Amino acid sequence: MIKLAFRFFKRIKLAPGVTMNLSKSGPSFSFGPRGMRYTVGSKGTRTTLGLPGTGLYYTKAKGWSSQQKQNTRPSASQQADLGFFRQMLLSTEEKQYLTGLQALLAEDYSGAYLAFEKIAHLSDGAFMCGYIAMGREEYTRAQSFFHQCQPSQLGHISNKINPDLELLLDVTEYIEAPIRLDERGLTLCLVEVYQRQGKQKEAIDKINLLWEQNPSDKVLCLSLVEIVTMAEQADPGLLTDVVEMTKTVDNDEPIDTNILYLRAYALYRLHLTEAAIQQLTGLVRKKKDRPESLLLDIRYLRGQMYEEVGKKAQARKDYEEIYRNNPSYGDIAQKLGLSF
Repeated sequence: MIKLAFRFFKRIKLAPGVTMNLSKSGPSFSFGPRGMRYTVGSKGTRTTLGLPGTGLYYTKAKGWSSQQKQNTRPSASQQADLGFFRQMLLSTEEKQYLTGLQALLAEDYSGAYLAFEKIAHLSDGAFMCGYIAMGREEYTRAQSFFHQCQPSQLGHISNKINPDLELLLDVTEYIEAPIRLDERGLTLCLVEVYQRQGKQKEAIDKINLLWEQNPSDKVLCLSLVEIVTMAEQADPGLLTDVVEMTKTVDNDEPIDTNILYLRAYALYRLHLTEAAIQQLTGLVRKKKDRPESLLLDIRYLRGQMYEEVGKKAQARKDYEEIYRNNPSYGDIAQKLGLSF
């Protein structure tokens, strides 16, 4: 069985500190140091504050209409500062939530956790406790907090404090998706903690239920496909379902390429190697806007499949192409007999 060399880069680096982000809403440009990104796109601007070492991010978006009125970039403290008079109108629980958010932006993770824990009886407080626990890799604790959340109550406090609040979640190793305090965000977080604990069935059941209600959501689709195809003990029935549910996916965007890359692996795990090779061949033909590393991974996987079916000449062509682009890629030098 081939082990899938799975990588997917959402961002294409253009210059030091500048990247292009590829998403469903179209391309945008980001700039700034690690931990803080400022994005300019078709819908306006977005400031992303990363919290190093935790995997946590805070995102503040502004539409172009508001940007025209205020062209200065807001500071981290301003983004979570409602002002004295607005704060006076907040309830005790809402003030506690704001305290937690301000601590989070100040990189005081323990302080943020303690603040949110005081309102963990409310869904927004429990969600933020779970989110921080997940960033700390405390998955059992995170799951417990997420289970306390009532989807219908999520966002009641958050939307009052800051209706533009988004958090970023790593859906796969290389894709981070913006989430909000709602049922979708809760589901994606629960799926992540289930996966981290080896609870594949729970993860699949959870994401599948939401995806069936939102079949056009590519992030949900990718999450589901990745869970099924990468499971150590893959269920043939579920692999067949993945192949069927992705048969109409067109390779229009990089996320589509990622989905179809995993679809090819599902075909392979169903012992449909020739069909898998055909799928991968279609992917390598479209290079525009596709991260080079992803295209190299596709070629590497196809080369391994060629080897399995005895087409060594075709496999070598793929390996040589990889070597020309990246001589240090994995074991490619060894594959070509160039390592000493």
